[in-house]
Amino acid sequence: MVAFSGCQSSGNKPSTAQPTATNTTAAPAPAPAPSGPIKIDYWGGWTGPDLETMKGLVDKYNKEQSKIQVEFTSLQWTPLFAKFLTEMKSGHPPDVLAMHPFELGQFTEMGVLDPKTAEAVKMNKADYSEYAWGGTFYKGKQYAVPLDVHMHGLYYNKGLFEKAGLTAPPTTGEELIAMAQKLTVDKNGKHPNESGFDDKNVEQYGLGFAMNHHVFYQFFALMNQQNANPFNETMTKVDIDVDKAAKAFGFLQDLVFKYKVVPKGEKSNMDDFVAGKIAMTFDGPWNMPKLEATPNLKWGTSAYPKVFEKQAAWGAAEILTFPLNEKGDPNKKAAAAEFVKWLDKNSGDWAKSGQLPSSNAGMEVAKKMVGRDAFVGSLNSAFLLPAHPKSAQLFSSTAPSPILTAAQDAILNNKNTLEIAKQLKKDMESILADK
Repeated sequence: MVAFSGCQSSGNKPSTAQPTATNTTAAPAPAPAPSGPIKIDYWGGWTGPDLETMKGLVDKYNKEQSKIQVEFTSLQWTPLFAKFLTEMKSGHPPDVLAMHPFELGQFTEMGVLDPKTAEAVKMNKADYSEYAWGGTFYKGKQYAVPLDVHMHGLYYNKGLFEKAGLTAPPTTGEELIAMAQKLTVDKNGKHPNESGFDDKNVEQYGLGFAMNHHVFYQFFALMNQQNANPFNETMTKVDIDVDKAAKAFGFLQDLVFKYKVVPKGEKSNMDDFVAGKIAMTFDGPWNMPKLEATPNLKWGTSAYPKVFEKQAAWGAAEILTFPLNEKGDPNKKAAAAEFVKWLDKNSGDWAKSGQLPSSNAGMEVAKKMVGRDAFVGSLNSAFLLPAHPKSAQLFSSTAPSPILTAAQDAILNNKNTLEIAKQLKKDMESILADK
């Protein structure tokens, strides 16, 4: 990761004293008024069904007024941040950059974010959920504007449930396994808990999930369910309870290899869900536009099941930051703040993406939409990864990465879960020790 040095405001308030007659220092000239629309660059990492919703919002803003024109760029999050750092070094960063709270620590420590423009948006804490508001701060200073919150939940196919004689989604780990077994059927109509089940010829699985970094997110939820969250924003070591970690990885691993209710090496869980190949899946709310656009699919949502001692799910948020550009046009900085104010005011439209708006007003819109209730109800039991200065390396979704190695060893390679937990601890502490 390329590092940059940057200057930040000292935070001192400007003097209110009037200059004396002998003061010969000229006041700085105001920024010249723009001769045409101010163009600003807005970057985000949306690539799923929610991308079209964000494109629509930007188009709507550009058509509603003529003073500011927003040019929107979307890439996968990891290449997006690599591009950002390259452009930062060349002096041409975007004016608005979306990210997640856990990435805030790295970028603020690098000195590449501007808290002054965030302040210019003039947010009111009372207008947002506490969960979302807290994710915009790092070491007590606010660097971002809340956009949305999200977490894992359970999607289920109501038609397949009805066919199997099931009336409600599972709420516990035991119920999940039992229902997934009933919903998993081989070509002869047998289930995994029946003699003669043919796991080489399964026509319908009871459950599916993304077999990438989201496996780690499930692991994170299951650690919190055991009151064993090992991560914080100041950690110098990773205090993983390896026995509880082995239990967390073991639960997920058993769904694939012991209970045989999840397809091995699943490529796209949401495509499988839409096609009726799996009856349930764990995923985030950003998939709802895809489901809403699928004819004749009857689906519902539920909270991530309580497998261990308490209810908990992986949660995250998306926030809007302002890259620091000390030589940048003040008009563009003001325009960036104005655009973000508009996005915040129109966050009810962002609810169409499936994401839950951070603003209370936007959240009220989301509550009235199909499928959102389970996710809204999970806000108080969703846990964020910390904004550690090395979070982008610790929790990277791109290989090589400690969390991807652990996920693949558990779900694809069926390795010993205690050894997986020990290796995860070792790999993360190697990153923390690297100066």
